[in-house]
Amino acid sequence: MTKKEKNIVQKGNSALAEKMADLTFNLVKTCQHKEQNFAASFGLTTTEFRCLRYFRNTNAIPIKELTKLLHVTPGRITHILTALEKKKLLIRKIDEGDRRGITAYLTDKSAVFIQNLNASHVKLHKEILDGISQDKQAAIVNAMEELLTALKIWSVKN
Repeated sequence: MTKKEKNIVQKGNSALAEKMADLTFNLVKTCQHKEQNFAASFGLTTTEFRCLRYFRNTNAIPIKELTKLLHVTPGRITHILTALEKKKLLIRKIDEGDRRGITAYLTDKSAVFIQNLNASHVKLHKEILDGISQDKQAAIVNAMEELLTALKIWSVKN
C-alpha cells in the first residue's frame, strides 16, 4: 500500500471513528432512558433492574460477585440489596462455608416476578427489532455482538 493510500484509509478510519463516537454516545444515552422507563414500569430503579437481571439463570449470587458485576462499591450494593429486600425480592444469608461471606437469594415471590421482568424485557427488544427491516435485523444483532466483543477486548487492554 502506498503512503497516499494509507493516508486515505486513515482519514476514512478517523471519520468512521468520529461517527462511531457520536453513535455510541447517543446509543448509551437512549439505552439508559429505555432502561429507566422499563425499570420504573416494574417499580424498580435502573440499578435494581440490572441487579435482578443477573438472577436470570440462578437463585443465588455472592454479594462480592454482585459488587463486581454491577461495578459498584460495597456501600452501594448494600443500599441496592436493602431496597430489593424491602420489596421482598431478595434475602441475604451468611454463607455456611465462609461466615465472612454473604449471598443474595431470590425469594419465592421474586421467581415469578423475574420471569415476567425478563419476558417483558425480551418483548421490548422484539418491538425495537420490529422497527427495523427484517433483512437487516440479524446483521444488526451480529454487528452488536462483534462490537461488544471488541469493547471487551479493548476494556481488558485498558
